[in-house]
Amino acid sequence: MGSDFSKDDCSQYPTMDERNLGNLRSYLCNYNPPEGCVGGINILLFGISRSGKSSIINTFLSALDPQGMTITCVPIGRNSTSLTPELRTYRAGSLKFWDSAGWNALENTDQTKRVLQMILEGRIPKGTKLHSFKPDLDVAKYPVIPENVIHGVALTFDVNTIDSITEEQMNLFKELQTIVAQKYIYRVVIGTKFDLLGIQEYDHKRIYEYKPLQDKFTKLSEVTGMEKRSMFVVSNKWKGDKIEMINCILTLSALENMIRNIDKFLKVMM
Repeated sequence: MGSDFSKDDCSQYPTMDERNLGNLRSYLCNYNPPEGCVGGINILLFGISRSGKSSIINTFLSALDPQGMTITCVPIGRNSTSLTPELRTYRAGSLKFWDSAGWNALENTDQTKRVLQMILEGRIPKGTKLHSFKPDLDVAKYPVIPENVIHGVALTFDVNTIDSITEEQMNLFKELQTIVAQKYIYRVVIGTKFDLLGIQEYDHKRIYEYKPLQDKFTKLSEVTGMEKRSMFVVSNKWKGDKIEMINCILTLSALENMIRNIDKFLKVMM
């Protein structure tokens, strides 16, 4: 094994074969939420602008497809018109994914924290334009919508830009993930665009052993206090009209971790 790889600090161990892919897909596609969970499981994608939130939802939907066909129903792109302006939802079976504006795109940090808190509580209707939304301290104006209550949060990062995020932005991120933790909502980090780190395609199955990625996860863990075992990677780069097996497994492993832990949380709370 080359010096760029190490099993000693490996945080995840997904089995890269068709059998595991089938098991992951079967569990997630046939998952039934606990009684009292209205409308299914709500997972919020929350991250800095252009971190790949919308692309991750497309990848989730594609990996869950029985044939692994690529699904691109979520608008993506780099121009300003493609950035997510409002709260949007996309469903796959009992799983519902929520796409949101980048947390660095809102007016100020107080607004960002308040908007996140209200989304988590299910107080902001889908379709709300978050850039112009003005949260009011009177929560009675924004009643809880039970089917909108968030059960899990995927905090997204472009792994290639972690080192360039300012200290101020990282401190805000720490505060945001603390808000999620205080709500007893399960959260993970999903790193995107790992294929740009320089690892060869045939080594993607060993991505969690890749030292440059381990170093980035270590730094993120030290800054935020989140454990490395709750950090995953997903590639949003596809070939043709099908998502590759390795990326399917990486994607569904992250999603399965979320659903199994959310399920435990809900059964304790209910």
